[in-house]
Amino acid sequence: MGKQKSLELNLDTPVQYVKGVGPQRAQLLKRINILTIYDLLYLAPRRYEDRSKISRISELTPNSYATVRGFVTLIGPRRLIGKQGASVVIEDDSGWVEIFFTIPEMVKRFSIGDEVIASGRVSQDRYSMRPFFIHPEYAIVGKKDVEELVAGSIVPIYPQTENLDTRFLRRTIYNILNDERLHIPETLPESIRQRHNLYSRVEAIRKLHFPENLEEAGRARNSLVFEEAFYFFIKLNWRKEQTLKKAMPLNANGDLTKRFLMTLPFQLTGAQKKVINEISEDLSTDRPMHRLLQGDVGSGKTVVALYTMLVAVQDGFQACLMAPTEPLAEQHYIVINEFLRGLNVNIVLLSRSTTKKTREQILESIKSGEAQIIVGTHAVIQEDVVFKNLALAVVDEQHRFGVLQRGKLLEKSGEITPHFLVMTATPIPRTLALTLYGDLNMSILHEKPVNRAKIVTAVRTEEKRSEIYKWMFDQIKKGEKAYIIAPTIEKSESLEIKACEEIYRNLLSIAPEHVRIGLMHGRLPTDIKKDTMFKFRSGEYNLLVATTVIEVGIDVPDATIIIIEHAERFGLAQLHQLRGRVGRSDRKSYCVLIRNKNVSEDAQKRLEALENSSDGFYLAEVDLELRGPGEFLGKKQHGFGGFRVLHLIKDQELIQKSKSEALKLLKDRDVIMNIPEIRENLKAILEGDELYVA
Repeated sequence: MGKQKSLELNLDTPVQYVKGVGPQRAQLLKRINILTIYDLLYLAPRRYEDRSKISRISELTPNSYATVRGFVTLIGPRRLIGKQGASVVIEDDSGWVEIFFTIPEMVKRFSIGDEVIASGRVSQDRYSMRPFFIHPEYAIVGKKDVEELVAGSIVPIYPQTENLDTRFLRRTIYNILNDERLHIPETLPESIRQRHNLYSRVEAIRKLHFPENLEEAGRARNSLVFEEAFYFFIKLNWRKEQTLKKAMPLNANGDLTKRFLMTLPFQLTGAQKKVINEISEDLSTDRPMHRLLQGDVGSGKTVVALYTMLVAVQDGFQACLMAPTEPLAEQHYIVINEFLRGLNVNIVLLSRSTTKKTREQILESIKSGEAQIIVGTHAVIQEDVVFKNLALAVVDEQHRFGVLQRGKLLEKSGEITPHFLVMTATPIPRTLALTLYGDLNMSILHEKPVNRAKIVTAVRTEEKRSEIYKWMFDQIKKGEKAYIIAPTIEKSESLEIKACEEIYRNLLSIAPEHVRIGLMHGRLPTDIKKDTMFKFRSGEYNLLVATTVIEVGIDVPDATIIIIEHAERFGLAQLHQLRGRVGRSDRKSYCVLIRNKNVSEDAQKRLEALENSSDGFYLAEVDLELRGPGEFLGKKQHGFGGFRVLHLIKDQELIQKSKSEALKLLKDRDVIMNIPEIRENLKAILEGDELYVA
C-alpha cells in the first residue's frame, strides 16, 4: 500500500487507496458497485439540500428541516426520548437549542466555546415543547474538513446503506478531489464544450459534488451526461463503420416461405404483413439490413423472425438466432422446431451446457452447412464456431447484449456481412428506442392478432392461495389450461418462498383426477422440456408448473390462466412477459399475482401498475422509473455499463445533441484522431467492457 501512495491516482485506482477508505471500507463500497475512483466520482448525488440559509434558533418549528449556527455553552449526559445519551447545547443571539446523541461518546468531539453549524430535522420535546435535534449533520467551524465547507451551502445527499452513510461518501469524495496526486484527463474538445455550455471534466466532477448553487449542479450533471452519451455513440458506431461490408441479396419469394405461411394455424396481422414486407425489401439488396423489431407481448415477433430466417435458408444460406440466456435459447429452439415441423429444415442448439461430443458434432454441421438454423447463447460467437455461409443474424433481447458481442456475431460470415435483425419483447418508449438503436431501422408490431380477449389481472395475498387453486381446478374441469409460475426451482432454507418442485409435489397430492400436471424448469434436459411442452399443447397435461423458463416464446392458445407465486420477487417487465403467456385466443384469460403480506413500496407499485394496465409501453416507462437505466438495460454489459449519471428518459435532449456531435465527427476518422481529448481515450473506449475512460 505504501508503494501505491507514491503513485499518481487515476480513475482506475482501486478505491481502497483513497484517504479514509482502506480495505475494510472498500469491501462495503464494493456492495454498491464502487470498486475504483471512477465509480466513486461518478456516483451522482441523489439530491441536494440547500443549507445556505441559516435559521435563527428562536424561529425553529417542529417537523421542519433547518440549519442553525451557534456556540457550544453546555455539554453533558442526558436522557431524552426514553433513551440514555448525551447532548450539546448551542446558542445564537436569539436563543438556545439542544443537540441530542444516543451515543454518549460523540459529545467528546465538542468543547465549550466551539462554533457549530448543524442541519437536520427539528424534533419537539413532548413535555417542555422545546425544539431539539437528534443526530443532525454538523460541522465544528475551524476544523477545516469537508463538513465545514458544505454545512452552510448546497449539500450533496448520496444513496445510503446500513454501513455507508452520506457523510462518509461525501468526505471520501472530498478527499479524492483534494488529493494532489489525482489525474483526470479531459474527454471532450473545447469546441464541443463551448457549443453546449459544458464544464471541463474536472470542473464538472467537482461541481457535481460540491456546487455553490443548484444551477452549477445542474450544469455539472449535464456535462457528465453529455460525455457518457457522446462516447456511447462513438463506440456504438465506430465498429459498425469499420466492419461494414456488402451483404448477400436474398429473395423472399421462395417455396419454403410460402409453405411456412400456409402451415400457420392463424392469419398474420396487418402489422406482421407490413413488417415482413419491410424486411423482405431490406434483404433484397447487398446493403446489410440493420432492423429493430419491437413489439409487445403476443404481437407475433417470433413468426416474423422465423420467416426472415427461412428467407436465408431457402436461398441456400445459414441463419443464426442468438438469445441472452440458456433457457431462452432452448425455448426458441423448441418453438422453432414445432413451427417448422414437416418443412425439412435442420435446426441445431448450441449453448454452454451442450456436451463436448454433441458440441463437436454441431460445430461440424455448422461448418459444413448442414445446420441451416443455428440457435444459441453467447456460445455461437466463440472462436471455434465457424459458419459455412451465415447470411442472417437475429439477436433476441438486444438490450441484454452489448455492442462488442453484436460485432463478433456480425464478423462470423467472412467476406460478407450478415443481414441483422434485433428482436425485443421489452417495449421501449419510442424516443428511447430511437436514441439507443439509432443505427437501426425500426419496425413495430403495434397490433395483436384479432379476436384476442382481454386478460383480467388481480393481485391477491398468500392467504387466498387455497381459494385460488380451487377456482383454478374448477376452470380446468371446464376445459381450460393453466400455468403456475414459481421464482425458484427448489425450496431454500433461507427464503420463505414456494419453489417450483415443492408446488409440483404438493399439487400431485391435492389436485383432482381431471388435473394432469407437467413440470418445467431450466435444469431439466432439453428433450424432456420439448416433450413436456408438446404434452401441454396437445392436452395430455392441462396444468404446467414452471419457472420463468416459459417467459418468452411459448404460444399455447388454449392456456387461459396464469398464477404467479411470490409476484413481488419479479420485475415489472418479467411479470408482463409472463402474463403474455395467456390471452392468446378469444377465450377470457386471467393472471393472478400472489404476493406476500409485507412487500416493499417499489414492489407494491409494480404490482399495482400491472393490475391497472396491459400497455407494455406504459409499463416499460414505469419499470424504467422504478429500476433505473442500469438495471433496465443490464448492468456491466458492453455498451451500457457507462450510464452512471445519464437518465434515459429525462436526458433525451442532451442525448440527441451528443449523438449528433458524435456522428458528425465519425464522418472523418482522420479528424477524430487529431483531437487530443478523443484520441487519448479511444483505445480504452473501444476495447473496454465499460464506456468510461481512465
